[in-house]
Amino acid sequence: MFSNNHVNQKSYLNTLLVEDNPGDAFLIKELLKFNSSLDFNVIHCNRLSLAIKQLNEEKIDLVLLDLGLPDSQGCETISQMIEMAPNIPIIVLTGKHDDDFSVEVVQKGAQDYLVKSEISAELLIRSIRYSLERIQLVQKLQDREQELSCFNKKLADEVRERTYELKEQNEKLQHLLKISNTDGLTGIPNRYCWETVLERDWQKSIRESQPISLIMIDIDFFKLFNDTYGHPEGDICLKKVAQVIQKTLKRPTDLVARYGGEEFVVVLPSTEKSGAMYIAESIRSGVNSLKIIHEASKVDEYITISLGLATTIPTINSHADELISQADKALYLAKEEGRNCVRSLTYNID
Repeated sequence: MFSNNHVNQKSYLNTLLVEDNPGDAFLIKELLKFNSSLDFNVIHCNRLSLAIKQLNEEKIDLVLLDLGLPDSQGCETISQMIEMAPNIPIIVLTGKHDDDFSVEVVQKGAQDYLVKSEISAELLIRSIRYSLERIQLVQKLQDREQELSCFNKKLADEVRERTYELKEQNEKLQHLLKISNTDGLTGIPNRYCWETVLERDWQKSIRESQPISLIMIDIDFFKLFNDTYGHPEGDICLKKVAQVIQKTLKRPTDLVARYGGEEFVVVLPSTEKSGAMYIAESIRSGVNSLKIIHEASKVDEYITISLGLATTIPTINSHADELISQADKALYLAKEEGRNCVRSLTYNID
């Protein structure tokens, strides 16, 4: 019993014999009777048109096809039959022996090619068995390909969905990272971000033996500004000062951050004292040009800033805290010497 699409829970094969020669048809029927393991229910047609009609009306498991029919000749007969029954094994019966023609017949879709004068019961049954097995394998392969295609589509859909989810998660993480590194009021980096960048630039300066500069900035008498004009105006002032500092920095490696309260800090990697002084003075001048009224100031009628600058070439045994300490000392010196100015310290690390 064959358990493929053409033999469904039965011990016989519905066999369509398409043969216009009555003698050949009788011979084929007789040869099929010699088989003991299979029963053949033979449906005989002498024209292709009748065979096609049978295919439409009956469940056919096997086709034995003569290529020389009154209404069809040669490979065209196979093509029409394959079009009608693409999943039914077809064994071609022919009266001539031609190797090239036999190859063409198989290429057209036939499972086997038998010369009538050479057919024996054993040869015919063996050809039938092999044809059924091959069509089973082809069907299984098609089923596997269909399963694989469905699996690949499902996998592609899952990958696409997962990629979208990961993209969303990454965007959220990037947003959270930006928030965690950004000062909520001024929109510039916060102290946490500044400490991370400073340590990175510090280590790079050690490796490359390059100078690094740090500017500490403080808005002069900012508490009095808040007391006079209120905290909302103070917030506006902080934002404007932050914008000036940020616009003054031209290199992508330079960083301004809010250090806390009214204090800001600028990191200038690969920058000597002269370059850092130029930037510091530009920042001071830029803030002065804002012309933010500060009547309570003891320095000027407008908002001013004091700046402390430190520069060094760090070594492997040094620490960035030393640079911060020196810049803070320079800022203290600027305040002691009247504010609204820049003071600097250059120190060597032994």
